[in-house]
Parts: sequence; structure tokens; C-alpha cells
Amino acid sequence: MTALLIIVAAPFVKAQVHVGDILCEDGAVVSPANLVVSEHNAIGVVFYVDATKQHGWAVGLKDLGEYSWGPNSKDTPLRNCSSRQQALNDLDGYSNTKTIIEGGYDLPFPAFDSLDFENGWYLPAIGQLKRLYSKLDKVDESLSAVGGTPFSNNGEWEYWSSTENYICNAWFIDSFGKLHYKDYSFNGNKDDRRFVRAVRNF
Repeated sequence: MTALLIIVAAPFVKAQVHVGDILCEDGAVVSPANLVVSEHNAIGVVFYVDATKQHGWAVGLKDLGEYSWGPNSKDTPLRNCSSRQQALNDLDGYSNTKTIIEGGYDLPFPAFDSLDFENGWYLPAIGQLKRLYSKLDKVDESLSAVGGTPFSNNGEWEYWSSTENYICNAWFIDSFGKLHYKDYSFNGNKDDRRFVRAVRNF
């Protein structure tokens, strides 16, 4: 009897993934130049690659809008990162987002509610946003190449992270790369509206 060989098509993943590569809807990762001649649908731009050179984080092509983080004066089960170093060590936005999304809260958390979490998109931790900022020129170049919205289009901006500081505060990053957990005019900054851009693992 002749054996039947079945070949299952798998998403194309480059031998080595680089910052600025394009994450596609089917899981493929291609360079911006190769996307033009492919049939892949871009959904994100790679901004971090781990030691395997095959996996990492990609940022969404466009902002989801401007939202408040969540209700002021309501603590959550998230770890309270009171120092800048503690905040930078938070690199697990997926777990942060999962905690909020599945928390069963009666009050809305608009920044989190805007996410397509079921399809893997989450609010990045502040440590992830800082890594994104360090590669922003390359990321913006690729966003422009695939019809996304570069961060530079927003002028001076502030983006929410999923990293909590305390009851009233959560961490955010500004267009100068500085990390903040409150506005100095008042403390209740979870109520403030800031940009939200989702990321996902690949």
C-alpha cells in the first residue's frame, strides 16, 4: 500500500524576525517589502523579538481611540508598581489585561473595554511601551509603509499602559519617552483620556 503524504500549509514565518517586520492576519511575519507582493493582510508591526528570533510583540496599525483607564479610586488585583523601576519590570500586559477583562467589575474600564482581547490584543504593560518607544523610528517607518498610523502623527501624545500604580493612578508614557503615573495638576488620572494602542504576542 502506498502511503499518502499530506502537506499542511503553515503560516510563513521568516528564518529570523526583525523589528519593523509585519505581522499578518494569518500569522505570517514578512518584511514590509515582501508584504507588497504577498497576499497577506497586515495587522501589526513587530517592535520586540525574543532570543528565538521567531517570537515577540507586535503593535496594532492604528490607535483605538482616547479613553480613560478606568474608574478613579478603585484598586484592582494588579500589582501596584510604585517606582519607575518596578514599572519598567512589568512586561506582561497580556496578564494585566486578562485580570481586568475577566474581573467581573460592575464599572467600566474603557481603555480595556476597547480591546479585541478575544483575538489576542491587549493593553501593553509600561515596560513593553518603553521598549516600543526605543524602536519608534523603525516602527513608524513600517506603519507608514503598510497604511497604518505612525505615532508621530499624533504630535505630543500620551499612551496608557496596563500597569497600575495605585488606587487613583496608572502608568502612561509620553511622546518624549517619559513615564508617568499621574498628572501633577491633580491625582485622579485614571479618569483622564489618553491614547490606546493595542499589542499582541506572536
